[in-house]
Amino acid sequence: MRLQSPFARAVILLMALSLAVPAISLLEPAEEAAAYSGISMDLVRPTYAAKSARVECTLTVYGGPAADMGGNYSYRATIEGENTTGGLVEPSSAASPTGVFKFNLTMPAFAPQTIDLVINVTSKGLTLASVSTETFYEIKVVDPILIKAEVFNVGEVDAKNVTVKIYADGALLQTRIINVSAQSSKTIMYNWTFLDIRDGKHVITVTVNDPDQLVEFSDGNNEFSQVIYVGEQSNVLGGILTMIVIVLSVFVALMWFSKPQRRSKKT
Repeated sequence: MRLQSPFARAVILLMALSLAVPAISLLEPAEEAAAYSGISMDLVRPTYAAKSARVECTLTVYGGPAADMGGNYSYRATIEGENTTGGLVEPSSAASPTGVFKFNLTMPAFAPQTIDLVINVTSKGLTLASVSTETFYEIKVVDPILIKAEVFNVGEVDAKNVTVKIYADGALLQTRIINVSAQSSKTIMYNWTFLDIRDGKHVITVTVNDPDQLVEFSDGNNEFSQVIYVGEQSNVLGGILTMIVIVLSVFVALMWFSKPQRRSKKT
């Protein structure tokens, strides 16, 4: 057997070392990523919303190389569900050094269903080191009842700063301050969205009032109620509930002067 010279053995050793270098460099990213803190996220979003509704969400990303050594956070958001037609995330992706993002989420036009808002976030440092994670957030898409109240001012005086309140089964849904010009009307719309509602009778009420007590209903009251039924033949679920409220605007002083004066009896 021919023995290798010392020079040949040195060449073989150098070749072996050069082959080992790529293997070591492949381990560096994993070791580098392991050296950074973990990444997490918080998402402020509704747990349910009406179909086609547009809601604002706030995403906050923490940790990772961007937190430990400076860098950027980024996210990508998509919607998954039975029927996501009409669903949209705007913007669906972005990057920021703060890790705080705001985006608008438009619900799909199909309900009822549960969608998944899938968010993938990445924390990337000033070097090539980066850490990513993905989370699924459930949101229920429901059918709303659109409450439409049309307020008419049939008087000769403008009604200003009128407080309109909408109730469902005694619970306050919305408060609005409106002005209704004389001989005109104002339409108020509210999407009554609920995660679950029992079958049977429900009472929707609209109240109208103003600080100067210049507004009253034509029947002398200041509230108007309508009964709806859910899960029965007269079900309005997913439809439009229209409430017509007639408002009479007058001045109290004019009302007092218009009253006929009693004549004193002669003795």
